[in-house]
Amino acid sequence: MKYIATVDGRDFEIDIDRQYEAIVDGTQHAVDLRVIDGAHLYSLVLDHESIELFVERREGQYFVLIEGDRYLVDVDQERLKKLKAFGGQVQDAAGTAIVEAPMPGLVIRVLVAPGDTVAEDQGLVILEAMKMENEIRSPKSGIVQSVPVEDGKTVDKGDSLVIIVDEEDSGEDS
Repeated sequence: MKYIATVDGRDFEIDIDRQYEAIVDGTQHAVDLRVIDGAHLYSLVLDHESIELFVERREGQYFVLIEGDRYLVDVDQERLKKLKAFGGQVQDAAGTAIVEAPMPGLVIRVLVAPGDTVAEDQGLVILEAMKMENEIRSPKSGIVQSVPVEDGKTVDKGDSLVIIVDEEDSGEDS
């Protein structure tokens, strides 16, 4: 599986097809990553060198502490990162976000309902495309105004999946 990891604004292509091996920007590395404390502390053996990592996920991003240096890391599957670059979400900075299907596919499961409060990067819909399940995530925090799709529905690229509004625009407080 190919991933794109963006570390402090720089992209790295990571290909993980075999256990204990990763190819980073075309260079093969021996790797072994294990959770130490069951949550945030990891042991990484990279090319026979042991490195301790502290990893914290906040608001859809990872903050990684290595030997006193803190890095902001964003990880996407390579295919999803490319799809995001082509669109898939229309959003005003403040106001309404219309989450659109980034590709044609089949809605496997809708994870939210109108009136639900959602957080940025929360899963909204599971969309199957090209025999792969893709979790479509929220671009912002807010209230689900409508969900024009349902489980089992086929969608085309650009079809609206979920519409999210700011809490103050939801009309629930009035």
